[in-house]
Amino acid sequence: MELTTRERQVLDLVAEGRTNQAIGHELHMSPRTVAKHLEHVYRKLEVSCRVQAVARR
Repeated sequence: MELTTRERQVLDLVAEGRTNQAIGHELHMSPRTVAKHLEHVYRKLEVSCRVQAVARR
């Protein structure tokens, strides 16, 4: 399954080592929304954590 543009943006910032709060600030969304995007990323990439998601991107 392909990532959306927003999911890709979030994942790219995760790869830079940013926290959900920092990502939310940069993309003008709440940290909870960032977490929800990451849940979708994990499901689509079939991984269970940030490190695995970044490795599979």
